[in-house]
This record gives sequence, structure tokens and C-alpha cells, in this order.
Amino acid sequence: CPSRLLVGAPWDGNGQGDIYKCGVGLQNSSCAKANLGAAAPWLRSSAGHLGMTLVDSKDGGFVACAPLWSQECGTSVFSSGRCVQLNEELQLMGTMAPTAQRCSTYMDIILVLDGSNSIYPWEEVQAFLGNILGRFFIGPGQTQVGVLQYGEQLVQEWALGEHPTAQRLLEAARNLTRQEGRETRTAMAIRQA
Repeated sequence: CPSRLLVGAPWDGNGQGDIYKCGVGLQNSSCAKANLGAAAPWLRSSAGHLGMTLVDSKDGGFVACAPLWSQECGTSVFSSGRCVQLNEELQLMGTMAPTAQRCSTYMDIILVLDGSNSIYPWEEVQAFLGNILGRFFIGPGQTQVGVLQYGEQLVQEWALGEHPTAQRLLEAARNLTRQEGRETRTAMAIRQA
């Protein structure tokens, strides 16, 4: 019979979670926080959550995984998860200490816009486009955006990386004119994208 139980609490306290050590089989036994935040401050960022998974390690100790851990990159947040190795006292082992992370999750986004006569007023499309684009960190090595517009014809308004800053991209969105046309060839545009 084990003498202690480890319990993951993913939303404990301030919503970032922790792991509890609990006595088992003893009268009046209680649980205490392992306080992994002091050993692993990267889990205490505004986007970090710990406590979902805890498994035995082949090398002794445990592996604690935080699948809800997210990384902020500019104005975007990416959920990638994170695992660390802990010793039997639930202290961070040196061999798996996390290294400094840079934003490694980049995106290429191609927006496909209906510019046919069935879309009116066009100013609302421009406002919607500006609202969407304003939420991403745009730059070389970060998020890049391309736009295709269709009606009867398909037009590549701009390619990935053509507008390398958020300011230039938002300006291009404000100046985008509607292609017009009586036909709406959505399938053709999606295939091309």
C-alpha cells in the first residue's frame, strides 16, 4: 500500500494549477501543495497551467506534463503543452530544465474573399479584414498573410510576406477594392488557395 498519493489540480488557486502530495492510509492525513511554481516559474506565466498529468519516470522520479501550457507570441497564443522531469521530492531535475523559448509556432494564413456583386457593402469586408489581421503578430519569421479575392475571376491581391509589417498589411486591407462580377466561383477560389 503506498504511503502517499500525488494529485493533479489543473485549476487550483489562481487558475494555473499545482500538484498535491497526500498521505494515504494514515488517520488525519492531509494534502499539501508541492509548490512547483517556485521550481518551474515558466509554468506560472499568465498562459501556464500545471497538474493534468503525472507519470513515473524510467530514471526515477516523475514526469509532470502541462498540456494546457501556452506560449504567447506577440498578440497570438499557441497551446503546445510542456513536460518536465521531477525527482521523488517533486523538485525540478536539472537535466530537463526548460530553456528559454522563442516564438517557434509561425503561421501562414491565406484569406479567401468573395468580391462578387453579392457582397455589399464592401466597407464591411474591409473592416472585418482589418479586425482579423489586427489580432496577429505580423512580421518576418512570424505570421504572414496572403489574400485571394474572387468573383468571376480569381485575383491574388498579395502574396505571403509581401506586406512584412502589421502597419503595411492593415493599410493594404483598407485599400483593397472589390473585384465585382456576376458570378461567385467559390470552389475555384478554395482550390487555388
